[in-house]
Amino acid sequence: MKKFILMTFLGVLAACGGAEGETAVTFDTPIPNQAEIHEDGAGHEHIDPAQATGQMEVVVVPSELVVGQNRFAVGLFDGNGEMVHEAQVHFHYFDLGDVANPALDMEATAVRIQDPEGYTTIFAHERDFDRAGTWGVEVQIILPDGTADIQRLAVEALADSISVTPGEKVPVINTPTLLDTGGDLSRLTSAVEPNPAFYEIPLSEALANGKPTLFLLATPAFCQTRFCGPAYDVTNELYADYGDAFNFIHVEVFTGLPDPAATNWQQAPVMNAFGLNTEPWIYLIDKAGTAVYRVEGMFTTAEVEQHLQAMLNDAST
Repeated sequence: MKKFILMTFLGVLAACGGAEGETAVTFDTPIPNQAEIHEDGAGHEHIDPAQATGQMEVVVVPSELVVGQNRFAVGLFDGNGEMVHEAQVHFHYFDLGDVANPALDMEATAVRIQDPEGYTTIFAHERDFDRAGTWGVEVQIILPDGTADIQRLAVEALADSISVTPGEKVPVINTPTLLDTGGDLSRLTSAVEPNPAFYEIPLSEALANGKPTLFLLATPAFCQTRFCGPAYDVTNELYADYGDAFNFIHVEVFTGLPDPAATNWQQAPVMNAFGLNTEPWIYLIDKAGTAVYRVEGMFTTAEVEQHLQAMLNDAST
């Protein structure tokens, strides 16, 4: 699977659209893993680069960025390697299509997203990239004690991805069900408290029954990434309110349950069909079988619910 490229952008770039006389900046390499858009200077305090500590590490959450809809998100770590849970975070996006003339494309205040237990926190913003290629992101960080930092990274938005992206038809695949395992949930999910409703029908049947679908690809007990989050719990909460209107399906990302090590952590066929090799993911699929929205890593009930509700509102108009 293609990953978005994190690269060192060499050379001097002018900040805020490259106006003459402004402070020059460079974009460095980060560690791989509803926002308000406003004019420069409105709604938040810009950080003086001279006051930035330079001690933060920025970890990018999505495994790829593509032309079109994305949720850009980062995790932050302090100089001691501890995750930062409280901060004001602001993104400045630079269009680096013309390396000699970088331009400030937009600004956005990041939304703080945290799992219910408070173990993991990310800072996110949903935005569209209108072209493939290199983009710069300046991450401005203000901690509660007033400490400030600026970190700059360069990312690559892909023109195409081998993974299923919004606007594309999803693969028609027979995902495993209770019927396939004789009712044995331990062969279908690693969740501590599994919901049998997620395994009643395969994805192929859901795509043909006239209802939209929430499709979760996740392994609750064997997550391999830093920003897994409570994906299964979020899906359960959404099912309580939207189970009548949507199909809800969960598929594990590894074969061989209840012990994926027995099959050497082999990816489930559905992962290959969707072109994925990271998890967790939620896909929202309309009743015609087209992916409408997807989100990777850690996400909250409210974050996904706004898209579920939007799909219902669109269907009723």
